[in-house]
Amino acid sequence: MLERVLSWALSLTLAVLLLTVVLLQMTGPMPNPIFGIIAARSHIGLFEPWGRYFVALTEVAAIVLTVNPSTRSKGAILAAVVALAAIVLHLSPWLGIDVAQGAAVSQALAQGHSAAAIAALDLPSDKGALFMLSLALAVLAGAIVFVEQAKLKALATPKIRRPVGAFA
Repeated sequence: MLERVLSWALSLTLAVLLLTVVLLQMTGPMPNPIFGIIAARSHIGLFEPWGRYFVALTEVAAIVLTVNPSTRSKGAILAAVVALAAIVLHLSPWLGIDVAQGAAVSQALAQGHSAAAIAALDLPSDKGALFMLSLALAVLAGAIVFVEQAKLKALATPKIRRPVGAFA
């Protein structure tokens, strides 16, 4: 019983966080500051908008799979892959742990500024909040996989029936 409650609580928390990330990616300033700065620093134009669309679609698939109890482990694994990819990008020189805050970066990208020019603007950063969110998503996804494995193990273990009565 406790595993079921914990599994639902973790999966709903993960789903809400992923849904928030998807909504911010798709409705925030355009071009998206995160994917735009990755595209500007890497010189790979596919990151914005196509990389953003792919990540958002993957996150929506992870939400759907995670909320469904029969596919919860698969959804958590998919969410973990997305979170680990975000962690790798944050640790790379393409993004960094401290990310400049959104609207000003988006406006500078829209005006055609280079990544070096945007860095020279000395914009306020998120102080690692997006990196910490990526870590939290990875930990939540790992916890869901762990709890789901414990549930499967508990179901597979035969229960010992004790005799009832005076000779028990």
